[in-house]
Amino acid sequence: MEEKERVLDRYNKEMAIICSNIESLDAEIDSNYYEFSTRCFNGNEFLVLRDYLEHLSRMRKDASTQKELVEGKIAAVRKELYEMLKEIKMLDGLKERTLSAARKAENRRQQKLLDDIALRLEGRKAF
Repeated sequence: MEEKERVLDRYNKEMAIICSNIESLDAEIDSNYYEFSTRCFNGNEFLVLRDYLEHLSRMRKDASTQKELVEGKIAAVRKELYEMLKEIKMLDGLKERTLSAARKAENRRQQKLLDDIALRLEGRKAF
């Protein structure tokens, strides 16, 4: 279970890095679009900026794909942890019922022993 928790932590850290990367890419794209819309460019500058924006868009798409993959992995690990916790809870319930049955059996055995002793004492008093 600890291993699954470590894996989940690792995936969450990876997710945070990817989200940070996506945010920085979005900021870079926005600033370049702003520059694109406010300045006049010659043909070469226009092509360079357009290609750079396409490159940033591809990088963002790749980061979004990675994010989806990591989200799927996180969901799978969380499901496994949930199943493990369910199983632990079930086993704890079985353990408690087994202990309760053992205590009842021990109490019955002791009660029977005390009843036998009481009958013997009663039998001695009768003589």
